[in-house]
Amino acid sequence: MQLEHFLEAVHARPSTDAVFNPWRDTDPLNDASARSPEHRLSHLMRYMTERLHSAKLLLVAEAIGHQGGKFSGCAMTSERGLLSSGQIGSPFFEGEKFRTSKTVLSSGKPNPLGSIEPTASIVWNTMLSLCSSHDFVLWNSFAWHPHHRENPLTNRTPNDSEIESGLVTLEAFLATFPGRRVVAIGRKCETAMAALGVQAIGVRHPANGGAVKFREGMATLIGEAV
Repeated sequence: MQLEHFLEAVHARPSTDAVFNPWRDTDPLNDASARSPEHRLSHLMRYMTERLHSAKLLLVAEAIGHQGGKFSGCAMTSERGLLSSGQIGSPFFEGEKFRTSKTVLSSGKPNPLGSIEPTASIVWNTMLSLCSSHDFVLWNSFAWHPHHRENPLTNRTPNDSEIESGLVTLEAFLATFPGRRVVAIGRKCETAMAALGVQAIGVRHPANGGAVKFREGMATLIGEAV
């Protein structure tokens, strides 16, 4: 029941010219079909469902990016990795994975294998080297994709009012996985957790040269929590 409430909250927010909701709306310039939002919501639902009883750590970052969750539907997860993982024994979730991006994006960039996000690769490679794929859940303090106005293939940092507006959805996520240890990836997430009165352990975001410190921080924590 709590998972349904969370998914409803994620789905409810309408897109604007500067924030895209990939589980509700279609990006006509870059989505493969009108069913792309439905497919992304299916990905997210199965990802979360498989971890309801196994996850020990909640890794929460800032917001999804145009090379990651915008198309995969899962935080800090590349569409390319998802599509290549197979239906059985996938570290993400079991069953069919749907492609939601076009093979050529609106920027003119060829996209034959699906989008790939460097941060997602670092996070998944790090975590799979330290623990089981279902020992942790990835999410964001601002659930949706903030981008520069009318330019859907960009990323921007969510502003303070956006972070505040997303706290209800973040709270619904935390309530879906009660009692788990929370890891805040980056300062924005630490601020959001503090606003909710949630104790979280801060680690360096892997982007912009932070990969080594992120790996070191997670290696320290894993032995204590998993």
